[in-house]
Amino acid sequence: MIPTKPTSVSWTDEQWQAIYTKGQDTLISAAAGSGKTAVLIERMIEKVIQQKINVDELLVVTFTNAAAAEMRQRLAKALDEALANATDETRNHLRRQQSLVNKAQISTLHSFCLTIVKQYAYVLDIDPGFRIATEDEIALIKDDALAALLEAVYQEGDEAVFRLIDSFTSDRNDQAMEILIEKLYTMSRVHADPNVWLANIVALYDVDNVTHIDDLPFTPIIREAMLRRVEAMEALYVSFRDNSELPGGPHPYQKVLPETQALIKEARSLVEQGSWETLYQFFKQVEIANLPRITKTHQVEEALKLRGQALYKDIREQFKAIAEGYFVRSEARLLEEMRQMKPLLATLCTLTQRFGETFSALKRKRGVIDFSDLEHFALAILTERVDGVVHPSPIALDYKRQFHEVLVDEYQDVNILQETLLQLVKSGQEADGNLFMVGDIKQSIVRP
Repeated sequence: MIPTKPTSVSWTDEQWQAIYTKGQDTLISAAAGSGKTAVLIERMIEKVIQQKINVDELLVVTFTNAAAAEMRQRLAKALDEALANATDETRNHLRRQQSLVNKAQISTLHSFCLTIVKQYAYVLDIDPGFRIATEDEIALIKDDALAALLEAVYQEGDEAVFRLIDSFTSDRNDQAMEILIEKLYTMSRVHADPNVWLANIVALYDVDNVTHIDDLPFTPIIREAMLRRVEAMEALYVSFRDNSELPGGPHPYQKVLPETQALIKEARSLVEQGSWETLYQFFKQVEIANLPRITKTHQVEEALKLRGQALYKDIREQFKAIAEGYFVRSEARLLEEMRQMKPLLATLCTLTQRFGETFSALKRKRGVIDFSDLEHFALAILTERVDGVVHPSPIALDYKRQFHEVLVDEYQDVNILQETLLQLVKSGQEADGNLFMVGDIKQSIVRP
């Protein structure tokens, strides 16, 4: 049960509910400056002081060391204040928590991974004396790995590699190829199994027996992205309409309202239910009317006129973004280009895998690792494969038993691999889990 909110507290009803809700995985999504992190910190303090949970039974994940230090400091301050007014029955608990604060697992996810890898390095048979390389060191090692890779493939004389290089580079240098390999490698590393992810990319281009874009497995994802833009249009339209109806607003702009609303409505209908071909024809031919002229006789406030123009321009930009992002080529042409791209992409993915192997070998030789290595080492320690199926390892099960709750700040920035790690140390499923997350999903980074 959520306790009754005292009249003396400044928390909103929603914040109060977030602090005390329990029994399932919980995601609190709100805009910047709305107090999400403060809610997380208060929830952590409440669990330690009021629910008498030990500090070391909480895993609190932040994205900067400064944020982690602030959380630790605020918890220590709250314990001091509680101890000053404590009864005999709670004093021992609070004193014990004071002694545990500096050992509390309040850190960045990379620091948590480092703790796991240092403690269980023997599981992977790696030297626990490894060093985390600086960004400059990693950049230099990557350059060396790329140079070694390209030198090797040129000596091998593989025609498939030459076709790939001819397709993406100039006669002057291989910089474009190096950028492609490095970017694809970086994208692959945010997945639990980078090589499987790379292989799956190639499989997506297997369209020999496909005749319609709608038959591709990733088309629903593309439609979802288009739908988000249509929703943006709808919101912009409402603002544009309301702005034109204000006293002193650009009333002549109301002339384009019916046509604009109809186009947005048709765009939504086609994105949700139309075939790819009908979408192509619509966005290829769609024309957005120009705004009517406003003269001095209309008695319109300049600021409202400019706002109306900006909103209408944004609506047009959303239509343009969909048209240029997805419908420059016909359906048949897109499928044919995918067929032509498959062997090139397969070669690129193979080179990316080889680059990863070379890069790893150079890091091992120099006794360094990077932050991505930390995450993958931690993943290897927290998982085991039984009959070809990946399960939480006994070490992961120990963490599940240890942590009463896993709290994550800035959840929108968690990538797929990091989410996997969190799932391995949290308990329960979504309906009965112990994962508490706060973030602004609208600011979510793009995660491949």
